[in-house]
Amino acid sequence: MKISSEIQDSLELKFSRLAQQKNNEGEKMISLGLGEPGFQTPIAIIDAAEKAMRDGRTRYSDPLGIKSLREKIARKLNDENCINANADAILVSPGSKMALSLALGAILKPGDECIVMMPCYPSYLPQIKIAEPDAVIRQVNLDKENFKIDLEYLRSIICKKTRVILLNFPNNPTGRMLHSREFNDLCEVLSEHDMIIISDEIYEKLNHSGVPHLSFGSQSILKDRVITINGFSKAYSMTGWRIGYLHVPNKSILKITSRLQQHLNTNTATFIQHAALAALDLPNANIENYNKTLKENSSSLEYLVSKSPEVRMGSSEGGLFAFMNIKATGLTSDDFASRLLVEQGVALTPGVQFGQDWDDHVRVSLAIDNKNFQEGIARINKFLIRNREVK
Repeated sequence: MKISSEIQDSLELKFSRLAQQKNNEGEKMISLGLGEPGFQTPIAIIDAAEKAMRDGRTRYSDPLGIKSLREKIARKLNDENCINANADAILVSPGSKMALSLALGAILKPGDECIVMMPCYPSYLPQIKIAEPDAVIRQVNLDKENFKIDLEYLRSIICKKTRVILLNFPNNPTGRMLHSREFNDLCEVLSEHDMIIISDEIYEKLNHSGVPHLSFGSQSILKDRVITINGFSKAYSMTGWRIGYLHVPNKSILKITSRLQQHLNTNTATFIQHAALAALDLPNANIENYNKTLKENSSSLEYLVSKSPEVRMGSSEGGLFAFMNIKATGLTSDDFASRLLVEQGVALTPGVQFGQDWDDHVRVSLAIDNKNFQEGIARINKFLIRNREVK
C-alpha cells in the first residue's frame, strides 16, 4: 500500500494521552483536547444494544446496513435536513470517519484535485492521501478574524480537475456555522461547477448559538452531487461505538462505496445498528441540555479572551470547540500547548495540527462539565499572566 509521508501521528491524541498519563500519576489534569461529549451514552441506547445481542443480532447484516435503520435515517434526513433521501441511498459505516474514507475511495482518481477549507479536522488530509496518494489538495484558508470563506478565492481555484470539495459545518476546530446568506452564496459558487460536495455534518445537533444548521444536500441547485456524512458519536455520545452513515444520491458512487464496505468492513456491527435505531427515537431534551453547557463554557472562554490582551477569538457557534488566536504570546501552538500542559496541567490541541498556517492558534474543547471547564480556563489565565510577566 502506498502511504504518503504526509500522513503523520495525531497531536490531538498525543496531548490528551499525556494529560491522562499525568492524571494516572496523581496530578489533577484537565483535558480540553479531545472532542468527546461530556455526557454518557444514554441508557436507552445501551439497553437496546444489550437486547439486540441477547436476541441474537450478532451476525452479518446487509453491507449497506439493516433496512430499518436506513429507513429511519432517511426519514431523519427528510424531516430535519430537508434532504430528499430514501433508504436505498444510505450506507451505514463503522463511524463517520469510515464513511468519509469510503466516499473518497469511491470518487478519487490520480491527479484529481480536492478543495479543503482550512483549518480542518486533522484526518481530512491524510484520508485524501490514503484514498488517492496522487490527488492534489487545494487549501482554502478561512479568514483569521471571523472564519468566513473567501468565495472569490474559492471560485478562482476551481478548475476542470477539481473533483471534490470537503465541507464541515458546524466546523471543527473553529466552531463556526454557516449563516444563511453565506450558505446561499457558497451554494451558488458550487452550482457553477461539476464537482462532488462532501458535507460532513457530524456536529449538526451541537448548536449553542441558535444559528440554524443548513444542509447542502437540501439544495436542488446542487442536484445529486452532495454526499452527506453524519453519525451518532457526537449527538448521542457514542464515540467508542463507531457508527456513522453517508447519504449518496449518485447510484454509481453508492455502488462503489458498497463494494469497498464489503471488502473492508463486511458490515457495521449489527447490534450497534440496533442501538442506533434506539438513538434516533430519543427526544432532543438530552442534547438541548448539553448545548446549554456548551454555551456556558463558550461564554466563559469569550470572557477570558476579552480580558487577556495576548489572545483573541472568533465566536464559537456550534460543535465542541473554540479556536483561540495566540499570536501575540510569541509562542508557537506546540510550545503554547506543551508549556500549558507542564506548567498548569491543561491539555489543548495545537493549531498547527489543523493546518500549517494555523500555528498561531490553539483549539479549546468546550466538551467537559462547567466546573472543570472553569478551573481549566482559570489555569490558562494564570499561564497567560506568567508568560506576560516573563516577556
